[in-house]
Amino acid sequence: MFQRMLTQEYVILAELNLLSSRHPGGVYALPDPQNPLSWQGLISVRSGYFHGGIFPFKLQLPPDFPCKFVPRIFLPKGFYHPYVDLQTEKHHLWHLLHHMRNLLTSPTSCILEHSAEQLQFLSRSSVYEDHSAATSNQVTAGGCSTYPNPEAADLIVNHKTEFGSRARHCVRTLSVWCETKNFSAHWDDFIININGWKDESFVQCARRAIQSTVAVGCDSQSDVARGTPGYSWVDPKTMAVFSSEASTPDTLDA
Repeated sequence: MFQRMLTQEYVILAELNLLSSRHPGGVYALPDPQNPLSWQGLISVRSGYFHGGIFPFKLQLPPDFPCKFVPRIFLPKGFYHPYVDLQTEKHHLWHLLHHMRNLLTSPTSCILEHSAEQLQFLSRSSVYEDHSAATSNQVTAGGCSTYPNPEAADLIVNHKTEFGSRARHCVRTLSVWCETKNFSAHWDDFIININGWKDESFVQCARRAIQSTVAVGCDSQSDVARGTPGYSWVDPKTMAVFSSEASTPDTLDA
C-alpha cells in the first residue's frame, strides 16, 4: 500500500513537471497541497464563443491513478457548453487540459467530430424552439443524450446566435475577474487567487520580469509565442510518460 502511494505521488510529480514544460497556452493548473489527487486551475479563452473569459476549473484524478480512467474536470455550475452538465458541473474529457482548451475555443469542431447520423439528427431537432416535455424526451432518446447538455449541442448546430449569447453570459458572470461571481458553495475552497493583478505596481513588476526573460532554445520570436505543444499522460502498464497533441481547427468558431 505504501509503495503504491509512493509510486502514485512520484507519477503526479512527474505530471506536474511535464505540465510546467509542455503546458497548453492560457491554462494554469496545480495540485491541492492537501490532496494531490485534486487539482485546481484557470483557463483563459483567447478566441471563439467564450473569448475574453478566464474560468476556474477543478480536475479530479481517480483514486487508483495512474489508470485507464480519465480524470474528471469540473467547471462552475451553469457553464453553458455541450460537454458540461449544467447541474453537476461534471466535465469528462479524454485529452485533459489541451482538449479542454480546444472545447472552449472551438466547440463547433468538437460537435463536428461526431458521426454523420448524429449531426443529421441534431440538424432536424430543435430543443431550443420547443421546450415541451414530449419534445425534450424524444430528443434525448434519439441521440442527444450523447452530450451532457443536449440543448447546448442543439443550439451550437441550429441556433449559433443564441449559443453565442449564452456563451457571452458565461464570460460576464463566471469569469474570475467578475465583480460578482455566481459560483456554488463548493468553490469557496478554490486556492488560486488573482487579486494581485488588480494592483498596478504588481502588474508592472510582473511585466518587467516577463519581458526580461530570455527564451532558451528558440530560433525566433514566433517560437516563443507559440510555446511548446503537447499534453502529458502516463501509460498505466509501463508507467511511461508520453505527450502528443491533436490539432483542432480554430477557424470554425472564429
